[in-house]
Amino acid sequence: MSHLLDHEPRTTQDLLNAVVNGTPDLIYAKDLEGRYLLINSQAATWYGRPVQEILGLDDSDLFPDEIAQVLRENDHLVMASSTSTTLQEQVVDRSGRSCVFLSTKGPLFDRHGSVSGIYSISRDITEQVQAQELLLTNQEQLSSLAIELSLAEEKERRRIAAELHDEIGQNLALAKRKLSDCRQDFKLPAAAGRTVRELEQLLERTIQEVRSLTFQISPPLLYEVGLEAALDWLAEQFQAKHKLQVTVRSDLTCQLNEELGGTLYHVARELLVNVVKHAEAGKVSITNRQGADYLELTVADDGKGFPTQAEGDRAMSGFGLFNIRQRVQHLGGQLEFSSGAGGTEVTVRVPFACADPIYTGSSR
Repeated sequence: MSHLLDHEPRTTQDLLNAVVNGTPDLIYAKDLEGRYLLINSQAATWYGRPVQEILGLDDSDLFPDEIAQVLRENDHLVMASSTSTTLQEQVVDRSGRSCVFLSTKGPLFDRHGSVSGIYSISRDITEQVQAQELLLTNQEQLSSLAIELSLAEEKERRRIAAELHDEIGQNLALAKRKLSDCRQDFKLPAAAGRTVRELEQLLERTIQEVRSLTFQISPPLLYEVGLEAALDWLAEQFQAKHKLQVTVRSDLTCQLNEELGGTLYHVARELLVNVVKHAEAGKVSITNRQGADYLELTVADDGKGFPTQAEGDRAMSGFGLFNIRQRVQHLGGQLEFSSGAGGTEVTVRVPFACADPIYTGSSR
């Protein structure tokens, strides 16, 4: 160890020089007029000039006027406040490349305690900022794709539901009526009559299954009557299939556009599916609240809840809810989640301006 120490700088000045010039950060100090008093080798290399050429210059000698002005203003703010601060600064290097630095700046004081200049330690974070910008761009593109996918899916659901109802459903109903006419208009042998009646019953069950499938894919009530009627039907379906006691309360007094109504309906449906999968609940409430400039949809259950936020996040991280979250954000809204021993509550809140009041409030 002593052998190594023999090779270390021996004076305080030597130690300071080693630290200042050994760091990859740009370090410098300026006087009150903005003239460079000290600059480390890394900064001199970045500026593209020897240290001795830079000392005594100010930023107007090194940077374009608009950048020098910003740097000067930042320096003056620090000196005026007499406190250190950390901020981002954007400058252009000698090749014209725009760079971003995270700079910690602080005042220098003379022996009387008066501010005599400024020091700065600046780290080049250009690549980090570019990576963050690229990540943000990719997230925006992903969000946009998710919304487009969701809207395309909804459109395709409506098309399939319409064809099921208008084509297959109508043809089945027509076939059932013809069989019924045949049975009533012709004197069929007993065995043939029983077969025709069995076919009528089979067709009736198929018609009901097609009708149920049509509603599951894209309930016509949502677009023909509105969100409240669609939520009522949804509650009845979950009560019948999953033995959940589902109540719907609403004070909506305005008609919603298709995108908003469709989003809130699918939020409610996806959350009910989550309740069935994870909550072990007996009761669920769906509540619509209309404020002066917002709309809220809350789905609350009395299930076991999620003991930790991480478990709740996992339950909320399926593609369906990711999709819902993107659509809610697209509407300028937010999705809030809370959970505990008494159950789970999820609230969607979106901006809303009533442009089409059509009926008075109701509560069921």
